[in-house]
Amino acid sequence: MENKLFKKKEIVLLLIISALMLALMLLPSLKESGKGVRAIVTCNGDVVAEIDLGEDADYTIEGNLTATLEVRNGKIRFVHSLCPDKICEAFGWIGEPGETAICAPARIAVQIV
Repeated sequence: MENKLFKKKEIVLLLIISALMLALMLLPSLKESGKGVRAIVTCNGDVVAEIDLGEDADYTIEGNLTATLEVRNGKIRFVHSLCPDKICEAFGWIGEPGETAICAPARIAVQIV
């Protein structure tokens, strides 16, 4: 009887598990790049800007009130608004397709596509 440290099936299983672990480790860095992900900014229902989330920058949007958007690491957020309650600023970062942030008093909406 042959005594091997690993059998062929065990080696294949270890290789598959290693490949999956490597893919899971790389996924967040690919996701954070924001490449191909955009934010559509509307004011009163009209598109006023399309922002590439792959490029870090700040944007000032003139709506019923002025609001500033910050783009960092493939995500966007309201960083400053002249609205009274600041709920939009407290909402935080969005970056996944389908997510939306709104500043109701300024009538500005940001949707990730």
